[in-house]
Amino acid sequence: MPKCCFLILLGLAVAAPAGAAKGYHQWYDENGQAVYSQFPPADNRQTRTVKPPPPPAESPEVAQQRLQQQIQRLEDSREDQTLSAQKASEAATKAEQARQRCEAARQNLRVLMGRPRQLYKGSDGSIRRLDEQERQRQRAEMDKVIAEDCR
Repeated sequence: MPKCCFLILLGLAVAAPAGAAKGYHQWYDENGQAVYSQFPPADNRQTRTVKPPPPPAESPEVAQQRLQQQIQRLEDSREDQTLSAQKASEAATKAEQARQRCEAARQNLRVLMGRPRQLYKGSDGSIRRLDEQERQRQRAEMDKVIAEDCR
């Protein structure tokens, strides 16, 4: 007899997980709320078998690692965008400064191409006449600035 009980218990132990793997019972209580259970209701209500969701495709540890990698890539992308915006701003500032230097050099060149005995205002604010050699040196310097900044 003990051997028979053991076999019955063993059969139930093997069959229980197989029954649970088939799905869950779904029914509605007297308030109209859906109820889900591994076992059918005691009052023999009409039930529907609902399959359980599939197991996760990856372990929680792997999913956590993947999420951390995505967060890191997002932070890297934001940092790259910030650096790119800073570089673009710096490039725009440099371009504006080059444009201003170009305009100033062209204006200075027009003045230097004018009358030879004209008064010139220096960068320090002083006013003086330039001799021909100084005028030629200033013109060469303005040509160089125009070549570099006026593109």
